[in-house]
This record gives sequence, structure tokens and C-alpha cells, in this order.
Amino acid sequence: MLFEYLPIELFYEIFSYLSGGYILKAFYSINMHLNNVLIGYNHYILDLSQLDMSKKEFHLICSFLRSNQIVGLKLSENEFNVVNRFLLTFANKQQILTRLRSFWTDDTIEVDRQFLSKFASIVNYNQLSSVRFDRIRSSKNFVRFDYSLKSLTHLAVCSSKQFLQLVKKIPTNLTFLHMYFNSIDDMDQCIRFNIHQLKSLGIGIKCTSMNIQQFINKFQYYQWRQLVQLNLNLNVDFHLQFVMLQDIFSNMFRLKHLVLILNQPLTADNDLLNGIVWESYITTSLIDLKTFNFQLPTSKTSEQRIDSLLKTFRTKWWLKKKQWFIEYDYHKQLLITVPYFASTRCDNRNTYSLGDIMNWDIFYRNINHLQIDLSEYGDNDQIFITEPTRRSPRFNNLDRLVLIGYLSEYVCNQIQEQVNLNRVKYFSFGSIAESANTFIRLLENMPNLYYLCIRDSKVCDIFNSWSLSFPSVRKLILADYESKTRTELFHHLIFLFPRLTDLTVNYQSRSMILYLINEFVHLEKLTLHLTPNQYAPNPTWISKHSRLEMNEFESKVFNYNDQTKKFILWINAEMISHRQTRRKCTVQ
Repeated sequence: MLFEYLPIELFYEIFSYLSGGYILKAFYSINMHLNNVLIGYNHYILDLSQLDMSKKEFHLICSFLRSNQIVGLKLSENEFNVVNRFLLTFANKQQILTRLRSFWTDDTIEVDRQFLSKFASIVNYNQLSSVRFDRIRSSKNFVRFDYSLKSLTHLAVCSSKQFLQLVKKIPTNLTFLHMYFNSIDDMDQCIRFNIHQLKSLGIGIKCTSMNIQQFINKFQYYQWRQLVQLNLNLNVDFHLQFVMLQDIFSNMFRLKHLVLILNQPLTADNDLLNGIVWESYITTSLIDLKTFNFQLPTSKTSEQRIDSLLKTFRTKWWLKKKQWFIEYDYHKQLLITVPYFASTRCDNRNTYSLGDIMNWDIFYRNINHLQIDLSEYGDNDQIFITEPTRRSPRFNNLDRLVLIGYLSEYVCNQIQEQVNLNRVKYFSFGSIAESANTFIRLLENMPNLYYLCIRDSKVCDIFNSWSLSFPSVRKLILADYESKTRTELFHHLIFLFPRLTDLTVNYQSRSMILYLINEFVHLEKLTLHLTPNQYAPNPTWISKHSRLEMNEFESKVFNYNDQTKKFILWINAEMISHRQTRRKCTVQ
């Protein structure tokens, strides 16, 4: 079926699940009809924190989208200085994001008055309905922010103290409030102004044995009218008792969703670790509760005692009626609900008591990052426990695979049997393979591979054995290879990775740079690691001797504390026409 025959509403429904950058990357310039669909869509949510966003994609966002099409914005700082570039692009065009409703900065950005004042040129803070600040800069001489955030309904910030220093007054229309509170008074102040309409409340707070009763008293006083969700992250310096939580939840009659995180280890006889006690309380006091997820640390105890605790959570009520599944994380010594708190990473250097896991499918289905230290694999090969009746791979949702050490034929076979390699997009290989064919066989089963990192001195021997190219690979990192093989190595790269857009290698010579720029016609970013005594090439020299003109690239040198340096060259791929002839250059 042709795209032209699909209803526009279907495209809009698909777009609502995607970041604006991914939408443009996937659908832009396929045909005029789709371009018109993109032009007509007015609910773009931009995530500028995406690590794989290229310079070309960023320029497409800034040049294609109108300011009134953007309703959500997530910012993150990176080497390309994407935050200031985005701000300057729209400020220079004198375009205000008139329909922006959601504004999020991650922990790479320190939010302060200066930052907010800069963005006031394109953001109307009084129209925002959702704000999240993962990092706020403290200052003794903090000048309050001039905007009231009067339309705000959703707020998530990392510190109540810093936020209250920053804003003019507390927003009073919040239905969603998630915050780390630096004091009970801060918490009380924020809740009281919004208690009548609050539907979702997230509290992170530290309490002592001296003020826990004050904390509990506040909750016994609150009269919740609409609260249906509570996330409570409680850091205490004493052994919390079940009756204390009962008092905290006492007026939450409409609660439907509860997340509980404790930081102080509990002894095995604490009722908070008893599923029977929880079952009795929930069935009588929290009768509307639909989801319950917790992370409860335990004191060091025997496996037999842990098994006894788990049995209290494996009654018919827990497993059949509620379908809430509890496991024990032996590595972190946590009693957890799965899949909510199940790890998304699996590392064979950690301690896993896989034989005690009841919900195998949930455990494996949740893993998206697998790291194997092959030097320890013999002692921890329970990760790949085989079942005669099982035919499908265990790790079926894996998108990142990291191997460290010596890759044998046996382990390679185990990985192929137990991992759905079709889903792997990121593969890091810091190993030595039993043979080049062993490694290649693994790689050939990754048709959707996007990112490849190889740290192997014999990488050229591996490339010599390849007969197929890998057009899906866009990002390649090579390290620890022998410098004497670089001429042969780079010739291999042209054939093996014809669609490469991002390449990271060690700096060898200026002629090497020219060779890579001239031969990799799709390259958008080139990163070169320099030793302390090496100098980065001059941009004018690059422009003069390569296929690039001066206005077609940018470059910058980054210096690090360990005396190493990194040279990054960003290529404006959209400004370069496809050239039939390119300068040829040998690698010296």
C-alpha cells in the first residue's frame, strides 16, 4: 500500500509516539505528500538529548520546523553545544515557541536565573503546563525568577530548596508533583497549596528518628480528594516499621498506584518484608490499589530466610488475583517487584542466583543491555542456562551487547542460541576472538547493527576475513589497534562500512584525515584521539586540501585532565553536493 493512500490521521497517531527528530529522520524527503503531512503536524515533541542525533538532523529540525509546531522540548548539553545553537536559531529568527507546553532539562544543564532568562526570548513560561528540572544551580545570591508559572499543572524537580529559591511563588494548579524535598517544611508548603487537585505525588525525602513523627503527622492531617498515585522514596537512619507506613497512607482512600522505595536495610523479621501482612492491609485499607511496586533493602541474611520471605509473596492473591510478582536481587540485596524494578542490565561479574528466580521470562524480557566478561564466564555461565524444551532465545529484547576478553567458539555459539541478535543495535567488542570467523559469524547475525566499537590490536586481521559489507552501521569506534596496519585498515573501512556517518579513531597524520574525509562521503562526524604531543590540524588547511569548503564543517579540540586530547570535526552534510570526482590521498 502506498503512503499516499494512508489517512493523515494515521500518520499523526504514529507521530504522537515519536520524538520530533525521529519523525523527520524517518519521513522527511520520501515524497511531497509526506513532506506536506510533516508540515501540517503541529504537535512535535523535540528530544535534543538523543546521543545519536547528528549535526545534519539538528539542522533539519531547526530549518524545517516552525516555532508554532513545537509543543514539547527536552534539552541536554553535549559537545556540539546543542542548547545554545537551538536557542540562537529561533532567537535570531525572532520566533517564539508559542505552543510550547512541556519544558525539560536533564542533569547536564544547570538551571539558574541566567539560563531561564536566556530562554525567555523564545519560551513563554507562563503558558507552560509541564516543567522538569533535573539539576538546579545553588547560589547564595540567588535572584528570584520573574515568572509565576501560573499555568503549570505538572512539576518534577531535583531539589525543593533550590526550586523555591528560583521561583517567584509556588505554583497552585499542580495535579502532578514529583520532587526531592530538602525539608518537611518545604514538602508541606508545596503540598498544601495544591492538595485539593493533586492526583500524582512523588516524594523523595530524608527523615531521622527525631523528625519522622512530624513527617507522619503531616500526612495524617492532609485530606486528599483526588490523589490516585503516590511514589515514596524514604531515606531514614532507623528501622522503619509497618505501622508508620499505615499512618502515612491512612487518608489515601482513592489510591490506585503506589511505588515505595526504602534505603535503610530491613531485618528479616520486619513486617514490611512479609507478603501476608501486606495482603491483609491492602485488602482492608487500600482496596482500590491496582499497581504496587517496591524496592526494599534487606540486612544480610541466609538464602533459606530469603526463600521464606519470598513464599509469603507467592500466594494465590499475589500471583493470580493481583498478578504482582516479587523477586530477590541477590547482587543488590533488595526485595523487588518485577518487572518494574527488575534490572535492565545483566553483567556476569555480578552475583545472580538465577536458580531462585521464579519469573524467568520477566527477568530475561526486561534485559536490554548484556555485558559478559569472558575471562570469568566459566564460573558464571548460569547466564546461559539451557532448557531442553526452550527453542526461542532467552534475551529477546537485547539492544546492547558488550564482550570483554577471549571469545571462543563455544561462547559464540551460546550467544547465538540465547540472544536474539536481530535486535542488537549497539555492539562493543573489547576482546580477542578464537578466530576472525568466530567474530564475523556473530556480527553477520546483527542485521540492524547501528553502533560498533572494536578494541582489538588485531582488528585488521578480522577485517581481512570479511567479504560482506555492513551498510546498517552508522557509528564506528576503533581503539587499541596497531598503528603499522592503519593504511590497510582504513582501506578496509571504505568497503565494510559504506554508509558510515560517525567515525572515531586515533590520530596518525594529516593525510589520514584527508583520506577519511574524501573517501567517506556520508561522514558527518569525525573524532580523533590525540596524544599530548600531537597537534590538531588547522581548519584552513583541511578546507584547502580536502573536499570540504570552509563553510561546510566546524571543528573543536577538547582537552582532558589526563593530558589526552580529542579533535572533533562536524561536517554539514546537507551543504555538500554529491561529487563524482574526489581527491585521492594515500595514508602515510
